[in-house]
Amino acid sequence: MQFIFHSSYLVELPGAYLLFDYYQGELPELDPSKPLYVFASHAHYDHFSSVIFQLIRKYPKTTYILSDDIPDRLCREAVQEMGIDPPEIRWIRPGIEYTFPEFRVEAFGSTDQGVSFLIEAGGRVLFHAGDLNDWCWTNVQRSRNISMQQRYFAELENLRAALREGLDKIDLAMLPMDPVLGEGQFQGPVEFLERVRVRHAFPMHMWERYSAGEEFLSKYPEYRGVFHPIHRVGERFTLGSDGKFTCEK
Repeated sequence: MQFIFHSSYLVELPGAYLLFDYYQGELPELDPSKPLYVFASHAHYDHFSSVIFQLIRKYPKTTYILSDDIPDRLCREAVQEMGIDPPEIRWIRPGIEYTFPEFRVEAFGSTDQGVSFLIEAGGRVLFHAGDLNDWCWTNVQRSRNISMQQRYFAELENLRAALREGLDKIDLAMLPMDPVLGEGQFQGPVEFLERVRVRHAFPMHMWERYSAGEEFLSKYPEYRGVFHPIHRVGERFTLGSDGKFTCEK
């Protein structure tokens, strides 16, 4: 697994690559003979860009799994402007799932726009939250934050209910940790880890403030070994057969 930029991660499975919420950043060289699945959780500029359609020039086995709040017209116009054949796009919304040869994906809701992604692959469970978070702002009415938290908890309960026997833990969760929230930046990740069984969690949506991960562990040392800070773009991690993540320096 490699952190690309902002909320974008690249996950390599034995038979495929999964690229989440890519809109900028340097990608490593991939094997063009291996399928590439590109996910976009919603239409915000920091989660989706038409630049993803350029990838099909280099990686012909590319499939796109896009939240249905992303305008189809925008995608068609971008592809036409690039002069490439229309790619395979699977539109997704909460409650929809697709099964591919290498994995199964199910969409869950968000407390902002679009979806979050739950993926089962080879006995492992992955979750990319998109903008699913407890967006608790300091400058809004308390009732609004209470409503936000209730929506967040409801979505986490839906997620818990979907984890089935034998795959009842998320092996890898990618969760927003936004410094714009001030003191509330850690609230959503902590609530997620309190309510959903997670083996390993990684932060995203940090707006390049990479000190946030270590600050989180200083405040919540009980999650050391579960929560893994990100220190820079391009940082790589490997999940071993023992279920432990190691950072590749």
